[in-house]
Amino acid sequence: MTADADALREGIRRVVLTQVLITLSVAAVFWYVRDRHQALAALYGGAAALLSGVWLARGVRRAGARPDQGGILGALYANAVVRYAAAILLLGLGLGWLRLAPVPLVCAFAAAQLGVLAHIRRA
Repeated sequence: MTADADALREGIRRVVLTQVLITLSVAAVFWYVRDRHQALAALYGGAAALLSGVWLARGVRRAGARPDQGGILGALYANAVVRYAAAILLLGLGLGWLRLAPVPLVCAFAAAQLGVLAHIRRA
C-alpha cells in the first residue's frame, strides 16, 4: 500500500469518527433537552450524513484508481449525484414514512455534514 493510500484511509477514518462524535453529541443534547424520540430522530439524521460521507470516501478512492482524467471527473460527478439522491431519499423517508421529528433530524444531518467540511478545510 502506498503512502498516499494510507493518508487517504487515515483521513477517511478521521472524518467518519468526527461525524459519529458530532451525531452522538447532537443526539445527547436532544435527549437531555427533549426526549428519546427527538434523540432517535437526531441519530437518524446523523446516520444519513454519515452514509453520505462514507459514499464520498468510497467515490474518491474509486476515482483515484482510474488512470484517465475524464474517468476521474465522471466518477466523482456520478458519486455526487448518487450521494445527493440518497440524502434526499433518506431524509424524505425519515420525515415522511418514519415520521421522525424534523428539527433534530435536520440539525444532526447538517452538523454531521459540517464535520466533513471541517476536515476538507483543514486538508
